[in-house]
Amino acid sequence: MEEKIDEKKLADGSLSSDNLDTTSVLEGAEPWDKAETQLVVGSFIAAAVALIVGLMLVPTSILH
Repeated sequence: MEEKIDEKKLADGSLSSDNLDTTSVLEGAEPWDKAETQLVVGSFIAAAVALIVGLMLVPTSILH
């Protein structure tokens, strides 16, 4: 009987501390290689450069 009450509590969608799963989401994650870190950093750098170039080109193209 107690299990059915707990299942009902979980099904109601409440965010009480009783319903939160405390297991780590990174528990089974594998560590990153150095190459993967470099790819992510390179992607951020490329995005920043593209943003800066875009911010320079758009106003000049509107004014001409």
